[in-house]
Amino acid sequence: SGSSDPYCVVKVDNEVVARTATVWKSLNPFWGEEYTLRLPHGFHNLAIYVLDEDTIGQDDVIGKVSLSRQQILAEPRGVDSWLSLAPVDPDEEVQGEIHLELGVLERGHPRVLRCHLIEAR
Repeated sequence: SGSSDPYCVVKVDNEVVARTATVWKSLNPFWGEEYTLRLPHGFHNLAIYVLDEDTIGQDDVIGKVSLSRQQILAEPRGVDSWLSLAPVDPDEEVQGEIHLELGVLERGHPRVLRCHLIEAR
C-alpha cells in the first residue's frame, strides 16, 4: 500500500522494556517518546526494533538498531544521531534509519538510561 503502521519495541538483553505508540499510515513516523530504563548491572545489549503493525496476522519486523554495553558506555555525553536500521533476517534487505537520543544517568546500580525515540525515515 506504500505505507506502514510503525512502532518501536525497546529490548535490554532480549527482554522487552518499552513500546512506542503506533503511527498509522506513515513512512516517516514521529514518536517523540522518552523512557527511563533501569539497566541491570552487567547488561550486554540494548536493541530497538521497528515493526509494522498488522491488524491481521503477525506484525512485520522492519529492522533494528543494536548497541552493545561498550558502545553505550563509550559515549560519556550520550548518543544523539540517526542510526541505520539493520536487518533482523540476514536474507532480507532493510532501508531506513531511526533518530535516537541515549544518555546514561549515573545513579548507582543498576544504571539508568534515558532513551528518547524521536522519529524514523
